Amino acid sequence: MKGMKKILVSLSIIGVVAVIAVGSTVAYFRDVETSTGNTFSAGTLDLQIRDQNNPWGNGVTGTWSATDMKPGDEYLFNVPFVWLRNVGSINADHLEITCDYSIDENDCLEPETNCANIPDDMAKEMIITRCEYYQDGVWSVNCLTNLNPKWRIEDQDGDNKITFYDLKNDKLDDLTPPNPWTTFEMSVKFSELAGNDFQGDTFDLTMFFTLNQDASQ
Repeated sequence: MKGMKKILVSLSIIGVVAVIAVGSTVAYFRDVETSTGNTFSAGTLDLQIRDQNNPWGNGVTGTWSATDMKPGDEYLFNVPFVWLRNVGSINADHLEITCDYSIDENDCLEPETNCANIPDDMAKEMIITRCEYYQDGVWSVNCLTNLNPKWRIEDQDGDNKITFYDLKNDKLDDLTPPNPWTTFEMSVKFSELAGNDFQGDTFDLTMFFTLNQDASQ
């Protein structure tokens, strides 16, 4: 009986080895093809601007300029304004408008008691008397009186006037993007209350127009 068991075990081992041997010799066909030339291209969001003196491009200079202003003078921008358009391949969600500025003190003139004005000082004397955003000449947003707080510049320092200081610290937001174009127009008054310390100073203003793709921006 023991001999028979040994024979059966040996036959089992031989069978397992035979299965392994057969399995190791099996081969399967396969054929690989490729799909090439697949690309994923990013679209573009490209805001261009122009004014009366500059062609369409990525920036303009000297759109709003006034010389020899004195307290009480108002520079009425009846003609100069900025056009905006999106020449990119994707639609924008909204436009933002804000500003920044600096001061060139020039010489320290005799009437001046302070020859080191900070930019905010003069910005608070530059009163925005007109601020309008036009869409295709069809409708407009008055940025001084609009009921939507995002479309209106708020008085940030409580001086009861809207100035470039306020615009810098309270940007216009969620404006309808150019489609196909819009214009932005302004008028500015040098406050009657501006004192001698600003004589001879030059206020250098930079306007920023930002086109955003998504509402979360």
